[in-house]
Order: sequence, then C-alpha cells, then structure tokens
Amino acid sequence: MSLTLKLGKRGCFAKVSHRKANILFSFKRTIYPLILPVLLIVISAVTLWNWPSLINKAKNISEIKAFMVILPLMPYIIFSAVVLMGWRYNNAGLILTCLTLALAYFLFSHYGSLALQQKSAGLSILEAGAFLLPVNLAIFSMMAKRRIFTTFFVVCLLLLGLQIVAVFLLCRWPNSAHSPLWTGIHNIFPQMADTLSQVSTRLGSWFHESGPAALNHISLPALFAFSGTLLFLLIRFLFTHDAIQAGFAGILVASFLGISDLQTFPAAIIYFSAAGLILIITTIESSYFMAYVDELTGLQGRRSMNETLINLGHKYAIAMIDVDHFKKFNDTYGHKTGDQVLKMIAGQLDKITGSAKTFRYGGEEFAAIFPGKSAEEAWRHLEKYRQDIATTPFIVRSKQRRKGNSKSRGKLKAFGQKQARVTVSIGVAAPDKKLTTPEKVLKSADKILYKAKKSGRNRVMV
Repeated sequence: MSLTLKLGKRGCFAKVSHRKANILFSFKRTIYPLILPVLLIVISAVTLWNWPSLINKAKNISEIKAFMVILPLMPYIIFSAVVLMGWRYNNAGLILTCLTLALAYFLFSHYGSLALQQKSAGLSILEAGAFLLPVNLAIFSMMAKRRIFTTFFVVCLLLLGLQIVAVFLLCRWPNSAHSPLWTGIHNIFPQMADTLSQVSTRLGSWFHESGPAALNHISLPALFAFSGTLLFLLIRFLFTHDAIQAGFAGILVASFLGISDLQTFPAAIIYFSAAGLILIITTIESSYFMAYVDELTGLQGRRSMNETLINLGHKYAIAMIDVDHFKKFNDTYGHKTGDQVLKMIAGQLDKITGSAKTFRYGGEEFAAIFPGKSAEEAWRHLEKYRQDIATTPFIVRSKQRRKGNSKSRGKLKAFGQKQARVTVSIGVAAPDKKLTTPEKVLKSADKILYKAKKSGRNRVMV
C-alpha cells in the first residue's frame, strides 16, 4: 500500500512541507486579484496629476476637443456596458452596483461643487450621497452572484428607489432651499413639509461634523461608512479570494477619491470611470477563473487543457498522473484531508521542471503537457517530480486535536497523529505513426498510467 502510516513524535502543531504549497496558493489567490484595481487607481491618479500638461500639449488637436465634449459622459458609457454584462450574465449585483455608481456620479458631478459653496442647516446632497454610496456598495457586493428578477433583487431596487426619494425630500439642494418635490409637497401638505424640514435639520446636525482638514467636505459619518465598508470588503475577499470582491474594494477606493476632490476637474470623471473599468475587468477575471481554473488546487482545468491540446505542435509529450490509493485515503481520513492531499500534489506539480503546462484533469487525476519534448525527455522531469512527492511528508491531524478545546490541546498526547506517505503513478506518451492526434496521445498516456498502477504503483512508465 502506498500510504505508509507512522506515529508522529511531535504535537499536532507540527509544520509540514505540504503546507508550504497551501501558503503559496493562498498568496497567489490573495495578491493577483488586487493588482489590477490598484494599478487602475494609480493610473487614474497619475492622469489627474498630469492633466493640465496633457491638455496644454493637445489643445490644438481637433480630435481632443471633440473628446473633451463627451468626456463627462464617459462614466455613463462604461456603466451602461457593465449593465449589459450584468444582463447577459444574469447578475443582479453588477446591475445594482452600476445604478448606484451612476446615481452617485450624477449627484456629485452636477451638484457636488455647488453644494460645497452652499452651507445650510439641513442635510446636503453631498453629505447624503457620500454616506449612502459605501453602504450600498457593501450590500450589493453580497449580491455579486445573485440572479436578476429574484425577490431580493426587487427589494434592493425598491430600496434604491426609496433612497432617491429620501434624498429629494430631505436634502438641501444648491441654489434653492429645497428640491422641487419638497416644494410640491409643501403646497399640498404644509405640515408634512415642515416635519421633513425638521428631520433634515436634525440629520444635518449629525452629518455637518467633518473629517480631517484635507477632507473637510466629507462628513465624519461618511468617513466611517467608507472605512467600515472597506474593512468589510477586504475581509470578505480574504475569505472568498474572489476577484469581484477585490474589485468592489477598488471601486470603493476609486469613488472615494473621486468624491474627495470634487473641485478639481476632471477628478470625478476619471475616478468613476476607473471604478466602472475595475468592475468590468474583475467580472471578466472572475468568470475566467470559474471557467478555466480549478478552484481547489489553483491549476488550470479541463477546458484550458482542451484548448492547449488544440494548439500543440508536432513534438510534445503528455503525462497522466494519478494519486495512488486515493479512495482508501479518503475513506480513512475523510474528504477534507483528501483535499489537502490534492493541494499538495498540485503545489508540487506547479513547480515541475521541463516547461510543462499542468492541469487538473478530474478527481485525483492530473495532467502535464511538455511542448517540444519527447516522452523520454519528459520522463526525467516526471521522475524527479514522483520522487519529490514520495519523499514529501504529509501529517494527518489527529481526531483528538479536532475534538479538543484550546485549553486541552497543548496537554493532549500525540496518539493518533500519523504521517502518511503519498505517492503517484504516471503514464507518459508522445505522438508517433499510430498516435497522430493529441487526443490519441492522451488516451495512450492514460492506458500507460493504469499499467503503471498494475505494475506496483509509485512509478513513471513510458
């Protein structure tokens, strides 16, 4: 049997090499999705910083003049594209997020700078919008994979509509004491209008307290809302490793930067456009990950492998890899421990030499494709990989540790902790006169794999 069990000498906190693969996998899944949002925000900041010089250099170009005319519409164009994506993907979160961003951009770009100049006792649209935007983003980030036309989607649409009505009723608008809607209510129901005015004044007293001097036009409640939402989104991302959640964090930061610099043209345009682009790209990235990458191991999946097979040249080798006695391992230690084995196998396979492209084929089977190499050349790299797997210790956590509490874990004896020796069997094939297509080579490698298993396992056969 290929799973040799030994009693562990150390406690259940023993550090084992298979955890390094898990740490590397988690690091890649944590860092990669954050790179693009950060990059787009940095590009936006650099563009805004150099905007005067860019305009001076291009002021005589007629195309640039035409572009400047449609520039304020750029965020709406991008948001419309995201809404179409959300409709095509049947994704309620995308549509609701874009509606929220579009409404926020409309308020801040049309009334934000005027609201900064007008001080009143009541709640301003700038204060209300800056508070509601992060709150809505936090809610809609949890709907990133919900479908359209569900009860929850309709409830969120109604909630968004109620917020719009509340802003029109309670907020003080630039160049007028109240909105036209409030004026109409005042003419019909003066007592109700007076009550709304009192509520606006009370809310204004809460929201008028501003933050730091550099952000004195953003209220302290809005700063708390942005900070709390950012923390919430980052925690969700650390637990899910979903690119869309990283995108929501980037959207929040970009929109905050757009709001915090309303008096500088075109800060709101650039940052809200960046927010829309972040949402588009992270949605595509998340869809690609779901379609092409195996979620458990982080290796490319079956679909990616099929595309690689189509684009192979004349010289290549294909290896099929199978974990020995994996079913017995699962039955003995459980599926969670079996998943850890698959992660360890995949982590080692991802580091295989020979410029191989590696994939999870399905279940406990993996595949490696060596472009430009013969079966004999691939064998050397696969043999080294097989030896690395066979000599890599795998510590199985004892059931005693799972049942024990935090006070008793350090005092429990190490009985039951086992060290398992995991091995793999590998079959390698390359094209010849009979094996003329990648599909035939793949089937041949699979047959050779089962010959290796029948011959005693833990070996590479060509």
